[in-house]
Amino acid sequence: MRELIDRLEARHTWCSLDSGGFVWRWIDTKADGPPVVLLPGSVGDGAMYVRTLLSLGERLRLIAVTYPEQSDAEGLSQGLKAVFDHLGLPCSIVVGSSFAAYWAQHFARLYPDHVRKLVIGNGFTDASDLAANPLFDPEWVRQTPPAVLHATWLERVRSSPVSPLQQLQKQMLEERQSPDNLHARFAGVTQATACPALPLPDAAVVVLDCEDDPLIPPAARDRLRQRYPGARHVRLPTGGHYPHLLNPERYESLLLDLAFE
Repeated sequence: MRELIDRLEARHTWCSLDSGGFVWRWIDTKADGPPVVLLPGSVGDGAMYVRTLLSLGERLRLIAVTYPEQSDAEGLSQGLKAVFDHLGLPCSIVVGSSFAAYWAQHFARLYPDHVRKLVIGNGFTDASDLAANPLFDPEWVRQTPPAVLHATWLERVRSSPVSPLQQLQKQMLEERQSPDNLHARFAGVTQATACPALPLPDAAVVVLDCEDDPLIPPAARDRLRQRYPGARHVRLPTGGHYPHLLNPERYESLLLDLAFE
């Protein structure tokens, strides 16, 4: 995976913007195709979408965003709006993964004119969906200093079987994601409240999940689907919590379908 990131960063330059005292970073493939904004989950930066960026970056204008150490959905939404304004982005497909799938719903609620389609990928409705997982226990996250939480997750990743995903997460935590950033994202998960109804047509919302997701329980997946009964529901048989990495063909096919339909 390190070689893929090296290829990506040799091809595209990271850009940045200070918004409200927080630094936003992104890679923009600047292709002529429809714009698609990619938002990673709790672990990692925008290069978590490295496979997607390398595969589709010449057909779609992909903007992979690294968002700062903020926990509240509205603050993150305001920062993303500043990135949209800075880049002069037209109405775009907004794709969120995990925690970003949660707060991207709030972005769509606050700025619907900026959202052509919203992809809620491997997401959840509110904090209760993940509260049974000790690593997302609200009290543990609140009491644990950022450096300790970061070290806990890094050790968890290091002790996992070696795989491309494990190597990518390890690189992210060792070299690219600060303790404050990781902690803010986990705090955001544990503080999440359900997003009110979106001012988007049903056809503009896609709920994406995977049968083998180890983090989002089946009941939470079903609950999110029920929250958007008229949306397009896509359930992949494989892909875990990272279908853009673990089932890239199906994931990329979906993005292309959404971009050009």
